[in-house]
Amino acid sequence: MKIKIKSRFDNNKVLVSGKYENIKECLEKNKGTNLQGANLRGADLWGADLWGADLQDAYLRDANLRGTNLQGANLRDANLRGANLRGAYLWGAYLRGADLQGAYLQGAYLQGAKGYLDSHDFFQEVVRQQKIDTFTQKEWSIIGQIIVHRLCWDSIKKRFNKSAMGIFKKLKKVGFNEWEKKYDTEIT
Repeated sequence: MKIKIKSRFDNNKVLVSGKYENIKECLEKNKGTNLQGANLRGADLWGADLWGADLQDAYLRDANLRGTNLQGANLRDANLRGANLRGAYLWGAYLRGADLQGAYLQGAYLQGAKGYLDSHDFFQEVVRQQKIDTFTQKEWSIIGQIIVHRLCWDSIKKRFNKSAMGIFKKLKKVGFNEWEKKYDTEIT
């Protein structure tokens, strides 16, 4: 099958083209290629090996990335709205500015991801993966407000001051230190 992956910013710019069995094979064989801005909306990439792929600014809305190896992938500013990331491996993946709203992250391996600091959806899934007794009732209340109202750092600081720090310290203990670092500098 002839496959052409175009830029979402310039429809005349072809990032990759050639004969492949499917889009998954095309991406796997070209993962060292600059795929920044690739338009991959709704692509079925179930189980693909995209280790180290440069998918900055890629349009992956509603894509099936279930079980995909995204270890070390650059997903900065990628649109992953509604993407299925169940069981995806994100160790070392760079997520700064990635839009994960509505993405299905349940069962995704999130440990070691980077740049997740401002993602409420990533925060929600990390918290969800913790044991229920990890947090106090007060902390659960704070977590709920952060998630439901999608509070920014200034709002978290104003509403909760040091009360929220316990949440971020607990998440740091399980390998997610970006929130604790940020909050520590915000409240001091």
